[in-house]
Amino acid sequence: MKTLSTRLLPVLLSVMLLATVFTGFSVSYGAADSAPVTATSDEAKSSIEGGLILHCWCWSFNNIKANIPRIAEAGYDAVQTSPINAVNKGDNGGMELYGNGKWYYHYQPTGLTIGNYQLGTEEEFKAMCEEAHKYGVKVIVDVVANHTSGAKEKVDPALRYIDGGLYHDYDGSKTPDDRKSVTQWYDGLPDTNTQNPKYQQAILSYLKKVVAAGADGFRYDTAKHIELPDDDEAFASDFWPTVLPNGAEFQYGEVLQGSTSAQKISTRYDDYAKIMHVTASSYGYKIRKYLDDISGRKSGAVASSATALNNLSNDGAESNRMVTWVETHDTYANGNTVFDPGVSSYWLTNAQVRRGWAIITATGETTSLFFSRPEGSSPSTSSSRYYSTIWGTNKIGNAGDENYFDPEVVEFNKFHNQMKGEAYEMTNIERHKGFVCITRGSKGAAFINSSPQDTMNVNIDTTLPEGTYTDHVNGVKFISKGGKLTGSVEPEKTACIYDSEGYYTSELPTEATTAPTEATQPATQATQPATKAPSKLLLKKNPVKITTAKTKTVKAKTLKKKKVTVKLVTIKNAKGKVKVTKVKSGTAKKLYGKIKVASKTGKITINKGKYKKGTYKIKLLIDVKGNSTYEPMATYKTVKVKIK
Repeated sequence: MKTLSTRLLPVLLSVMLLATVFTGFSVSYGAADSAPVTATSDEAKSSIEGGLILHCWCWSFNNIKANIPRIAEAGYDAVQTSPINAVNKGDNGGMELYGNGKWYYHYQPTGLTIGNYQLGTEEEFKAMCEEAHKYGVKVIVDVVANHTSGAKEKVDPALRYIDGGLYHDYDGSKTPDDRKSVTQWYDGLPDTNTQNPKYQQAILSYLKKVVAAGADGFRYDTAKHIELPDDDEAFASDFWPTVLPNGAEFQYGEVLQGSTSAQKISTRYDDYAKIMHVTASSYGYKIRKYLDDISGRKSGAVASSATALNNLSNDGAESNRMVTWVETHDTYANGNTVFDPGVSSYWLTNAQVRRGWAIITATGETTSLFFSRPEGSSPSTSSSRYYSTIWGTNKIGNAGDENYFDPEVVEFNKFHNQMKGEAYEMTNIERHKGFVCITRGSKGAAFINSSPQDTMNVNIDTTLPEGTYTDHVNGVKFISKGGKLTGSVEPEKTACIYDSEGYYTSELPTEATTAPTEATQPATQATQPATKAPSKLLLKKNPVKITTAKTKTVKAKTLKKKKVTVKLVTIKNAKGKVKVTKVKSGTAKKLYGKIKVASKTGKITINKGKYKKGTYKIKLLIDVKGNSTYEPMATYKTVKVKIK
């Protein structure tokens, strides 16, 4: 995965994709049981680790303060601010996110004092923290210690002329594959001399002052660009051991993961995770790609299954040391016009973001961050509309859009908080990759249907107590009876169920009314005969017939000149959509990357190239979706291609 480098000067925006290579992987909600959150004591404040963070990107201190009650009500454990120190006052102090003003001036520090022209004063920061703590919400502050503003003349003289020097003087190779390059040079902005003990003490003093002002934690921007104590002695330093003992409860670093073996080595992701929490950038890419693929637009290979989504791509770090997200301010604001889940996210709709968030919060393994998009922003699928849609009202300081408080987000926040400590299992319903089911022991279950057209019909084994459950998101009924849980989730909808007042009863419906029904359906439909939800036990056997041909022979000299398509599978009488995919198994591994399989017919195309002679076994997964009458069916078939 690749993510764009951030905080570049305006003249460098055209070069942002080059920076990608270096950085690497980078109201009213309807819950009947939701009483408004009221102020509480400091002792009742929740822990941040394993909790939910709302990234109040570019919000002013006063706007965060004004929204603290509803942020607490929505189930967030903490808010994260943009950098609060003195920053470059670019564009004559303009206050647009992009235009007459720039959001990324946040990331061009000029001094180590609290307060700046974009977010507010030190006193306003303190008042915001005080209000947050009344409601049990903690405050995380973004810290930029790796670089300063490119306008060095604006940097506080106390820093600019610090004993030992403020900046690195690096003139070596500049590549993400080299650890020294990663830690001693930063693309676009001056890299600070983090080996300098005087600078380390200046940062530590600032962090302690921020904690004294009310902060509970820190997020360290571009953390992987600051060396570790056991790096090569030519550039190692004790920066982190010096600054981390600052009194904060929770600290995490922006350690964007590498996309190649060399970059993973130069990043040292698991080593940073031993001293602080770290960002799960690879998993964010996986979630975005999943949402993109399932939507039907597809950015590449077949969409991830639940098995793949279970894998946090943690590069050796413990899951409880990771901070997960669907998107961040970097993927949102630095994506330029690239529709690629590896580097951008602005093209995701708010509904897609909510479904991705549902997957992350329902599992609950990590600390999770919800990025607040700009006020009034809207997604765009046209690059020509990029600048006019993602910035919304385009004002620094405004509270973000309302997606963070959407009922769907709120209910999954609550589900996450209710399920803490419960073991989880993630699976696909009916082998459909768009149907994600997450069970939490015997306490609850969540369902995410990302398919644009297919209804998820749930009929799974369960240990939930018997009774009728009402989904907290859309009011749909689920029935737990005889060790089975049944219900349905409409296309592009989600559901979560657990025992709470008004949402569960031990009573079971009569046989005539066992079908899950919408709680909000019009009263005029109440007298219509109910029908049972489709069940594998009641459906007819799928009459599909699958036959495989004998070994097909292809000449190696032919493949040197052109690709060859062979038909080895015949599928007849299938009820429901058919999908054929290749499986990386056995001798197929030698051909896996060189063949394509037609998803509907199973025809195999072998790309042009040079091949070793021999017989290759190719394993195929044939998935027949079924319908309201016939059950789904999935089977593996192995076919043979002989190259001579």
